[in-house]
Amino acid sequence: MNDSVASDARNNTITVGAHVKYVGTHTRGKVKEIQTGGDHQWVLLDSTNLLYDPKHLEVVNEATEKVVDKEVQSLDEFRKRLEEKRDYLQTARETFDEPGG
Repeated sequence: MNDSVASDARNNTITVGAHVKYVGTHTRGKVKEIQTGGDHQWVLLDSTNLLYDPKHLEVVNEATEKVVDKEVQSLDEFRKRLEEKRDYLQTARETFDEPGG
């Protein structure tokens, strides 16, 4: 059975199309579907195609979602540059002649 709304961890309303974050892993996604089975609800996210207990989700706004994506991308770029610098320093260290050697 499908319902159109559920409540998140903070008692905010979750609807189909809402942007949410899974509290445990900070996985983010857009709600594709809300299902009810027996006395429990499940929320299907587009990013993982998995069902989540809505009590472990938090509604986030789309603008925040986009900012977080940019921050994650920047962090990935930073890590790449850091790894390149480590490789450079390792190569420089291996070719450096120690004094007195």
